[in-house]
Amino acid sequence: MKKFFTLAALMGLIFTWGASAQNYPQVVVYQASDAVTATFTSVGADAKSKNVEDNAVRSLFYTLFYVGVDGFNDGKPLIVNDNPKYVETFFASRMPFYLNNASEIAKPVKNSNKLYQGTYKVVIGYASLLKDLERNGLYVAKTDPVDVVEEEDGMVLPTIMVIPYKKDGESYASLLANDFDKRIAVSKVQDGFETQNIETVDVQARLDAVRRNAQFGANDANSNDKQLIMNSGADVYVTVDIHKDVNAQGARVSLIMKAYMTNGGAVLASKDAITARFATTATDALCSYAVADNIPAFLVDIKKNFNDMLTKGKKVALQFAIDGASAMSMNDRVGDKNYPLSNLITQWVRKNSQKGKFHLRGNTAEAIIYDYVMIPPKAADGLMMDAFQYSMQIEAWLNDEVGVPCSSRIDGDTIYITIL
Repeated sequence: MKKFFTLAALMGLIFTWGASAQNYPQVVVYQASDAVTATFTSVGADAKSKNVEDNAVRSLFYTLFYVGVDGFNDGKPLIVNDNPKYVETFFASRMPFYLNNASEIAKPVKNSNKLYQGTYKVVIGYASLLKDLERNGLYVAKTDPVDVVEEEDGMVLPTIMVIPYKKDGESYASLLANDFDKRIAVSKVQDGFETQNIETVDVQARLDAVRRNAQFGANDANSNDKQLIMNSGADVYVTVDIHKDVNAQGARVSLIMKAYMTNGGAVLASKDAITARFATTATDALCSYAVADNIPAFLVDIKKNFNDMLTKGKKVALQFAIDGASAMSMNDRVGDKNYPLSNLITQWVRKNSQKGKFHLRGNTAEAIIYDYVMIPPKAADGLMMDAFQYSMQIEAWLNDEVGVPCSSRIDGDTIYITIL
């Protein structure tokens, strides 16, 4: 039976940090994650059976904060710089914002210590949790140092990962293992970039690495593949599809290549590469011909658009919506100046978009929708701005400055902000 926590129920519980921490079993196992949520099993124990589930959830967060869980965050605790006041507030009132649901796996029964003990499947919104911890200085996001490589013309060269094009239900791992033509096409396109002095990330090597580290969930191919791309370390990923045409006069291949920004998924370039017809059916030779003729021009488009985003910013869609359980509306007056929430949001977007460029599609009491917002190329720390960082700024502003609780999620180039 699945049970959803409510804010009122959890805020009604009295929490004493020092004593409660000692009663947490801290038996937590990482199960799976995607770009937004993470799933664990967690054991809870309490003298009263009705409190066991809550204890399991609290035990999970405590273990993540201070102990670490194998397979998640490299097994290290999330909290690097402790702040007891924040943690106490988190368990007293903020925890429900990051708890998606909990469901019973093993019904609570009394253990040898005469406590009721049970096991639960717990799903948390870990992406928003990490942002909140980072915003409050407790968590330090891992950053891989990126060497900025420039050509004589001053353009930054992106790191690229080449992957096979896949349909719904397919996975990169199965395509590379079972489709010889696509495996060859990926290899030859990757070789083509390397001949142009582009640093590449080998997709097969990344697949092998995440398998060894057990970073993939059991059955969710789409989630696994999304994790593979986001954790690749590549600035850009290129999908390759291949079609081989063979007749009595010989054979030819066509390659369809599309380049995307890893952060946000914006399309940078596309190219259809078609060879002449040759008296051979060797896929590797035909792909080599297609790559040699088309990679240089394809790479020019990638570099131009990649560098434009580094210097001019990029467009993202932005939507604000009131949660169905919230008592707020966009017409409520909030903040120091007691302005309507919708007005404050529009003022913030105008101030924090690149040169004030945005387009407001509509504004109601329940939602505000922007067709696009041009986000700046760089954040305040001088590093590249992306949809994730921009959503983090919005959350920090609404939560900390306006006093309006919210959450966010990102789907491609669209940011969704939910007012709680």
